[in-house]
Amino acid sequence: MEPITVLIADDHTVAREGLRAMLETDQQVQVVGEAADGLDAIKMATRLHPKVVLMDVRMPRMDGLEATRRIKAELPTTAVIMMTSYDDDALVVDAVQAGAAGYLLKDASRDLLAHSIGAVASGGILVKASLLRKAISSLTSSARPSESVLQGRAQVDDLTERERAVLKLLAEGRTNKEIADSLALAEVTVKKHVQSIIAKLRASDRTHAAITGLRIGLIK
Repeated sequence: MEPITVLIADDHTVAREGLRAMLETDQQVQVVGEAADGLDAIKMATRLHPKVVLMDVRMPRMDGLEATRRIKAELPTTAVIMMTSYDDDALVVDAVQAGAAGYLLKDASRDLLAHSIGAVASGGILVKASLLRKAISSLTSSARPSESVLQGRAQVDDLTERERAVLKLLAEGRTNKEIADSLALAEVTVKKHVQSIIAKLRASDRTHAAITGLRIGLIK
């Protein structure tokens, strides 16, 4: 099994070195690069195509949120984990809106860091369902339904009951394996369902599919 490739983006050298040291003990993870600001993170991600980016929020030249938006636009299958020093719900909402698959405090343990990287690399979402809903609410509360939302609603009837069940668990941050265990399905079957959901909702990735499902009322 190939290791999960990771790009570290943080403007503090000590923080980057600390994350690298923690990850180098895990044979399932391979650090492929380090970036000191948002612009460098975009350039390196575009060149290296990492499976996961560990992204600091506050960096010079371009912050982590904007860098995440641009990376997700260019590389929709790359998962981004925002790294923050404070457990701030507002920041988590901003991160989800930018396209991040999750967030971690910078003092996270080695085991939690490794688990989180594996989870998002497998399609998991490391965000509380309540905060995911808050992110969608803040995006749509003051706006009229956009064309993309209306198009999404038009696709709702195309989803099977099984796909709706998968989407609900996906929005809870479950990995393919966890969804498979919950629904008594083979993991490969869940993967096919997720691919079908993404296509039907015209989403760019799993996180976008979950957000779309919440936005159009498919997930309560």
